[in-house]
Amino acid sequence: MYCATRWAVSVIGTAAMMSFTAACGSQVSAGRPSAPGALAVVNGQKLTVNDWKLAINATDFLQRVTLATDKQAEKQQVKELASDMAVEQYALKKNWVTESKAQQEAKAFVSGNVIRAFGGTAKTQTALKKQHLTIAGLTQFLTQQMVLEAAFAHAAKNVKAPTNAALQAYYNQHKSLFISPSQDKMRMILVKRKSLAESLMKQLKNGASWTTLAAKYSLDPGSKKKGGEYGWVSTGPQSGFVTNFYQEMDKLKPGQYGIANTQYGYHVIEVQATKPGTVQSFASVKQQLASSLMQQKQGNAFQSFTKKIAQEAKIKIDV
Repeated sequence: MYCATRWAVSVIGTAAMMSFTAACGSQVSAGRPSAPGALAVVNGQKLTVNDWKLAINATDFLQRVTLATDKQAEKQQVKELASDMAVEQYALKKNWVTESKAQQEAKAFVSGNVIRAFGGTAKTQTALKKQHLTIAGLTQFLTQQMVLEAAFAHAAKNVKAPTNAALQAYYNQHKSLFISPSQDKMRMILVKRKSLAESLMKQLKNGASWTTLAAKYSLDPGSKKKGGEYGWVSTGPQSGFVTNFYQEMDKLKPGQYGIANTQYGYHVIEVQATKPGTVQSFASVKQQLASSLMQQKQGNAFQSFTKKIAQEAKIKIDV
């Protein structure tokens, strides 16, 4: 189940870690599988409800998402998992990787990345339990992904990097994708009470010192000692601020004040200056664009490979 837009866990660094999204177009035959209780059977191997749940829970955990599990979503997910299973079987048969090698890599990933990120085995087990997972279950899921990664490497090995002409043509045709967002130079004081925020804004409008009031009242540790100064920040979602904050900030013109109410409290905001977005030069985005288009080409190659393997496999779906 390896569409270019599916299972992706950035820590692996390749498309072999995926997440359920759109259909890949794999051809499967409907009908009740020969193995009772299976959601699908792939070349005689059962794909069970537990296999499906493991894929859902592991993807939710690794991607920090919540996948849909309604009947329509389940049907699509099972089709994709069945295609993945066919690819895994093929990769193991071709000896592109052994199951023991894939399991070894999965264990190393869990130990070196997941457990380390959570600060130890006990904390990892607690976090996994909330997602209805265990370390063994996560390792099993990652073992399957390591096999898929080996298949991906084989399918994409002959993909040629995009030429300079192709990169330039893409850039020329999609310049709107390479516009950096407009920016605001702003400062802010964070307090808990609306009445205090309104009082501070009034004082600031009347010429009170930002340095003095921020140091005395602001609850924002990063800016309170700097007069509330944030410097130049991007507008919109790319600012990194919560929605209510950037929406209020984006409404303001230089010299104007506003108050944003967020989960952190009340923010007194002043926009000091603005500058428009600019089109990034081809030279500045060329490397990033080359990487992106190469990944796209590799993903397309793997998608075609997966479709071919799924079509040749004996797959029966019962969802």
